[in-house]
Amino acid sequence: MADYKAIKGHTIQKVAGDPGTIVDGLIWYDSTAKKIQGSKTAAGAWATNGDINQGRYSGGSATEAPGTAGLIFGGDSPEYNNTETYDGSTWTEVNNLNTGRGNFAGAGTQTAALASGGSASPQGQSEEFDGTNWAEGDDLNTARAGLTGNGPQTASLSTGGKIGENFQTLNELYNGSSWSESGDLNTARAYHSTTGDSTAGLAAGGSSPYTVDSEEFNGTSWTEGNNLNVAKAYIRSGFGTQTASLVCGGYSPSGTFATTEQYDGTSWTEVGDLPTATRDHFGSGSSTAGLANGGRSAPGSTLTEGYEWLHAASAVTFTSS
Repeated sequence: MADYKAIKGHTIQKVAGDPGTIVDGLIWYDSTAKKIQGSKTAAGAWATNGDINQGRYSGGSATEAPGTAGLIFGGDSPEYNNTETYDGSTWTEVNNLNTGRGNFAGAGTQTAALASGGSASPQGQSEEFDGTNWAEGDDLNTARAGLTGNGPQTASLSTGGKIGENFQTLNELYNGSSWSESGDLNTARAYHSTTGDSTAGLAAGGSSPYTVDSEEFNGTSWTEGNNLNVAKAYIRSGFGTQTASLVCGGYSPSGTFATTEQYDGTSWTEVGDLPTATRDHFGSGSSTAGLANGGRSAPGSTLTEGYEWLHAASAVTFTSS
């Protein structure tokens, strides 16, 4: 059996109080309390954050952006071109997309984002954001709407979608200058969640029709994973990595959801609910600090509300039994 040093790369620290940075599974000796202490991941919860300036839904997010540096762009309805940045407390309007659109794939960070496809004509159009301006990029090989994206601007996936009423298995990879076909999904879908990146991605839910199915991507091909607990679509606000992702809200014919599900690389578990049942919202961040903004709670509604997911490690004291 491996010892603590073999696992963590160092011996147990001796500190006065808590270490400066607490991560899950850390152990240390508190010389002030004279106790051995450790850390574990606390239960996650949603808290309110700043409202977006323009209420809208079905837009794009910089999926790689941390919870303190978000970026959202586009959306319905009508087809907006608005772009907003987040500094951890306030959303600010910045330069607009060249083409207003909804139901497209977003990816990247606050200073290097990507928008591809969508409901506006031409549906294959892509745009790149450099932190200040949007510029035309290379078009998708297959124009479509209802697709979702993940990864950084220069290694992004745009996955699934619809052409007319036909759901798609298509998966395209962007290398920063052009799109190329990559391994197709096993289940055709649109309006789903895509998290992770172009070498370790995760697709979950969506309309095909409404599905619980999730799949993992290894950079070449998709493999079936364990299912969501509830079949749903319009869950565009998924965020995190392939082994630590969250999807929240969504919709099925039974109604709009407030539920949040967390994936640990093997299975999905229901965790804390959104304060408001929401679909088609914007999302980015990680499984410990993510954002969900805007969207709609019912047909005809448009929301500006924003929520932040917090799921941090906390110190605990070990006791002898």
